[in-house]
Amino acid sequence: MSHVPPSAAPAARPVGLGGPLAVIFWCACAITALPIAGLFSMIANFGVTGTLSALGDSLAGDALPLQVLRISLYPQAALFIWAAGMVILTVARSQLALGWGPWGLAAWTVVSIWAQFAIREAITPGGTGIADFAALVPGILMQVTCVAALLGYFREGARPRAFYTR
Repeated sequence: MSHVPPSAAPAARPVGLGGPLAVIFWCACAITALPIAGLFSMIANFGVTGTLSALGDSLAGDALPLQVLRISLYPQAALFIWAAGMVILTVARSQLALGWGPWGLAAWTVVSIWAQFAIREAITPGGTGIADFAALVPGILMQVTCVAALLGYFREGARPRAFYTR
């Protein structure tokens, strides 16, 4: 007979990155990697000077396509910042990810909605109207729904709370 008393409960296994949390993490990795890879491929093909010249030329000017390009870069930059933050906070298993994940994506949604209306305003000769609003609403509702679902998952989900809380 052993002199060691039996433990009351088995030791809890640490929660790993799995399920929807893993999907969110790997998507954030891809969102972060894609612009960086694009930038490096431009540098590899054109050199630093050629890349800076190409980027400068594509962002300068008053032509409509360039205006639309500039507006469309805001949501992409916001999504990149969210994704990079999510990757860093997930690798660090920081509890800050519980707030950054949904609220950072909510900020992206606001920027994205603004950009959708700004682009529509730029390309519509007479300005935007109710028909433009009706055309944009389904996509906007989908974005808001996805952010609300992520907020609920990060707030109530067992895996995110266990993963990010040590």
